[in-house]
Amino acid sequence: MREKGYKVQILAGSCAALFQTTVSQPFEFLKTGLQLRGVAHPLEGAAQLRTYFTGCSVLNVGAVLKTCLRFQAFDWACALLRDPAAPVASPLVGPRMLLASVLTGTAETVLVVPLESIKTTMIENALRRGETGPPIGSKLPDSGQSKPTFHSARSSGPAIALNDRWAPYDKTPSVGLLANVKEIYATRGVRGYFQGMFPTMWRQIGNSMVRFTTYSVLKQTVTQRGQPINETLAFAMGALSSLAVVTITQPLDVIKTRMQSRHARTEYRNSLNCCYRIFVQEGITTFWKGAVPRLFKVALSGGISFGIYEYVENLVYGFQNEGFLK
Repeated sequence: MREKGYKVQILAGSCAALFQTTVSQPFEFLKTGLQLRGVAHPLEGAAQLRTYFTGCSVLNVGAVLKTCLRFQAFDWACALLRDPAAPVASPLVGPRMLLASVLTGTAETVLVVPLESIKTTMIENALRRGETGPPIGSKLPDSGQSKPTFHSARSSGPAIALNDRWAPYDKTPSVGLLANVKEIYATRGVRGYFQGMFPTMWRQIGNSMVRFTTYSVLKQTVTQRGQPINETLAFAMGALSSLAVVTITQPLDVIKTRMQSRHARTEYRNSLNCCYRIFVQEGITTFWKGAVPRLFKVALSGGISFGIYEYVENLVYGFQNEGFLK
């Protein structure tokens, strides 16, 4: 078994990340739009094709960093957890594989949360630009005398102060990456970039656990049968391993999106309060909003990610064997 080079992994991971993020962005737009509350339907307020690629710029930057970190962190975790008595080339199995996936998902969260928050704001503003009604969040929670409870929305102080802070952005939604970054800082501060940290962390851990465990088992099965791993098989295995991700982590993805919305601090006290209020006020089916577009996105991006990764890796090693690269 050949030893994977660090530079080859970076190149293969970057190519896979850029391609799969761009191709699957319309599904991400639809998924996020369906999960948000109080904005136009994503199929109604997005007449132009380019609208469906809103947030693609920040996700492209994040995808390169995240995918490169994902493969590097997973390989590092596998090397750290490998049984010293086992052969060097033997893959991890059982609890060791699950723990390696958990470590990988935890490492990804550090990069994912700020970029996901910016992406959600960009999509939310894109949908708001097509609205004719009052801006979302215009009805602020009452700052009366009653003490906030776990069941109630969070009070963020005097309504007038919040209105003054949000007024320019409620009147004219931000357009572009830098404008949305500025809006988050002006209206929510630095912690606005880290909204939804808890559900995002568990979603990333769940994603890595399911994706890498399934993919590694499938790859090991194919290899044991003596069948070479080509791009078609890698795409199929990546797509199959991604299908299970949606089933397990979709509720966490809905909570994450809600907690990263523009006025989440005035609507939810924390992630648990968000989960409770969605269940009580909107029903359990709300946890699966956007599941269909996310299913297409995750399956497509997972298949493309692993397929392009294997293709570029094989291509580079082929050039090295021919003497074109050192």
